[in-house]
Amino acid sequence: MLDLGNFEEYLTNKELSMNTISCYIRDSKVFMDWFSSRTDCGLDKLIQLDAIGYKKHLLNTNKSVVTANRKVASVNAFCKWLYESGSTADEINIKAVKNRDARQYKGLEEKDLRKLRAEIHRNRNPLHICIIELLLGTGLRVSELCNLKLQDIELSERKGTIKVIGKGNIYRTLPLNKDVRKAIQDYADVRPENDSDFLLIGQRGAFKRNAINLILEKYGQRVSVDVTPHRLRHSLGYRLVKEGTAITTIQEILGHDSILTTNLYTVTTEQDKVEALEALEW
Repeated sequence: MLDLGNFEEYLTNKELSMNTISCYIRDSKVFMDWFSSRTDCGLDKLIQLDAIGYKKHLLNTNKSVVTANRKVASVNAFCKWLYESGSTADEINIKAVKNRDARQYKGLEEKDLRKLRAEIHRNRNPLHICIIELLLGTGLRVSELCNLKLQDIELSERKGTIKVIGKGNIYRTLPLNKDVRKAIQDYADVRPENDSDFLLIGQRGAFKRNAINLILEKYGQRVSVDVTPHRLRHSLGYRLVKEGTAITTIQEILGHDSILTTNLYTVTTEQDKVEALEALEW
């Protein structure tokens, strides 16, 4: 089997996040296994028809179009590396899967969000409150939250900012509202002494994304709310759209390369339709 060490180095040089690199390598291994199960040829004989066959395989085995397209992106990066390294004669590329279903709201309903936030605050754990307020108040990706360092934070009584390293190692600066500032300060007052520069630390050092997921899941189970950091990010994006915030401003806040990604938050929920019609007066 092909050694993927050089592929990993190729991805690292493109300054992709460790999470993205891990996904690309894992997905590429699955693709290699699928390819070898269909033919005795090596990857040097890979052709476009193989890519088309794999896309059909993904459509048959993945209920989520988003998941299928993530795997498509992984395989495209793998095939590009094969071509650029001289391992294949042609650069193979799979077109993304078109989602013909209407876009759906992926955030939390307001009542569920209120229940979740109240439950976390009611528990009075400064670390957990800091996590929920940062996610809700800035829309950080979970990886960005885990990578947040003490020196990235500036706080004063009336204002505050954080510097965030986003995808592609691109920095953005986000202002902090009073709830986020208070949550960070309250946590900083009880934060354990530690040599780590990372803001969020536990008994085993800096927090990993899985630890954040588990904390939110624990509170979500208490109030019967299905919550993830990504759903909180969607909640903020939708809320900003609904309040009339300029789409370019939302793009800057959420750290999107393309405004097309930001447009995903311009969905219409069932509640929006109810409120629109109930407000009518003739």
